[in-house]
Amino acid sequence: MILTDVFTRALKNSIYKIRPDGSNEHAFPSGHTSIAFASGSAVHEEYKDTNAYLAYSGYGFASVTGGLRLFNNKHYISDILAGAGLGILVTKLVYHFDYLFKWNPFIKSKNIALIPRYTDGSVGLYFSKTF
Repeated sequence: MILTDVFTRALKNSIYKIRPDGSNEHAFPSGHTSIAFASGSAVHEEYKDTNAYLAYSGYGFASVTGGLRLFNNKHYISDILAGAGLGILVTKLVYHFDYLFKWNPFIKSKNIALIPRYTDGSVGLYFSKTF
């Protein structure tokens, strides 16, 4: 969700497109739709092998979200389609590279700990090894 939101906001801030109701110039792509389709895509990835109805239900809810944004005059169809594509693409890429996030060189070492730290603008890493 975070990656989808980052990419959506980056596109919104770099592409000038006025909403159909004229409220602002951040129409493209639809943020609600991109997040909804990212969620639907994650539900699909998690349940595609066990429950097909549940797996595809997320796409149904996401489609309703996009449709409501269109009917409420907040987006054009191109904004909705781009948001849906972005949400699905980012989620598929995250699941494709999931093995990289699960990589842990210390998995067999029960006595080693690495703890990231961020305080007052400085970044650090604690390393601990017990003997």
